[in-house]
Amino acid sequence: MTRQALRATPFHSRAAAANECNAWITRNGFTLAARYSDAGEEALAARLRVAIADISWRWRITLAGDAASEALHRLFTRDAAALEPGQSLKALWLNDNGAVRGAGLIARYGKHSFLLAATAEDAAWIAAAAAQASATMRDVSAESGGLAVIGPYAAAVLARAGIDPALKPLAFRRVFWRGLDVTLSRWGEHNGYELWCKVEDGPLVWDRIFSAGAPYGILPAGVEGMDLLDVEGGVARPERDYDDARDREAKGPTPRSLGLESLIADDHTGFTGRAGWLANREQEKFTVAGLEIESDEPCTLGQVFADERVVGHVLASRYSSALRRAIALAQIERASAKPGTSAAVILAATRQHPEFRAAPARVATLPFLEAPVLLPP
Repeated sequence: MTRQALRATPFHSRAAAANECNAWITRNGFTLAARYSDAGEEALAARLRVAIADISWRWRITLAGDAASEALHRLFTRDAAALEPGQSLKALWLNDNGAVRGAGLIARYGKHSFLLAATAEDAAWIAAAAAQASATMRDVSAESGGLAVIGPYAAAVLARAGIDPALKPLAFRRVFWRGLDVTLSRWGEHNGYELWCKVEDGPLVWDRIFSAGAPYGILPAGVEGMDLLDVEGGVARPERDYDDARDREAKGPTPRSLGLESLIADDHTGFTGRAGWLANREQEKFTVAGLEIESDEPCTLGQVFADERVVGHVLASRYSSALRRAIALAQIERASAKPGTSAAVILAATRQHPEFRAAPARVATLPFLEAPVLLPP
C-alpha cells in the first residue's frame, strides 16, 4: 500500500511561526494548523474583527476545451454554461441514484475554461465525465495558495493592503497587486474574501495581509476555528460531517436529507442522478437541523432522541464561544425538526464522568449565527 506524502501549503512557514500550540492536522494531504492558540477565540475574531485562514488544502481542478460546458451540464445540478467569465455558482454532483457525491463551486474563467473547488476530491468520477465530453481535467490544487480573509473588517484590511475590495458574492477577478499576480474571490460561506496566489508568493501575501490587519486585531484561524464557523453557520461538509455517495448504487445521503436542494435547479435537466433525485425526494424523511445543547460539552457522534425514541443522529458538534453553549448539526426526521422541539443527545464518557450521559437539547433554526456583515473600508 502506497502512503500519500504530506504536503506543505505555500503559507506553511508563516503558519509554523504563529502556531503557539504546535497543533497540526491534515486535510486532503496538506499539513495545516489545527489551531494557533484557542480555536474559540480564533472563530470569535472572524466574527467580531478579522481573521485569516489557510485554505490551500481545498481540492481544485480545471475543466477546459470546446466541450467543457457539455461536461459541466451533465455533471452538476446547476447549469454553469450560463455563467459569464468572472462569475461562479455552487452546485452538487450526484451518483446514478440521485445521492450526493459532492458539493462545490464552479467558476468560469473563459469561454471554454472553468474551475471546480471543493472540500473533498472526487477525481475519478469527474475525470470520467470530462473524458466522455472530450474535455480536459487537470488537478491544480498544489499550483497556488489560498488565504481566506474573514470578518467585519475584511474589506477594510484589503483596502489598507492596497486591494480594492469592491466585489459581489460569488464573483472573482485577477488583481496585479504591487508586483504580485493574485486572484480575489468571494466564494466562501462566511461573507469574506479569498486571495489566491502563486506558491512562491505565499509568505509575502500572508505578511502583507497580516500587517494591514494589525490595527484591527487580526488573528490567524486554524482548521478547528474554521470548522466551528461552519457549524455555527449551518454548513455540513462531506467527509468531515457525512459520508458522500461514492458507491454508484448508494441511495444516500440525498440532497433533501442534507438540506442541499437549494443547490439544484429545477429547470436544469440532463445531469447525472436527476431521475433518481426526483423519484426519491418525496420519500426522504430526514433533514439537517441545528441542536442547542444544555451543556458546555459537545456531544458524541451518536443518536438524537425525542419523545423517547431515536429520531436521527449527530453530524458535527462543537462548543460555540459566541453562543456560550455546545451546538450540533444533526440529521433528524423532518417531523421532529421544528424549531423549539425538545430533544436529547448523548455526551461522551470522560475521566471526571466515566459514564455516558444524556443532555437535553432543543432544535434550533439554521444558521445558528449569520455570517458577519462587512463594514465599509
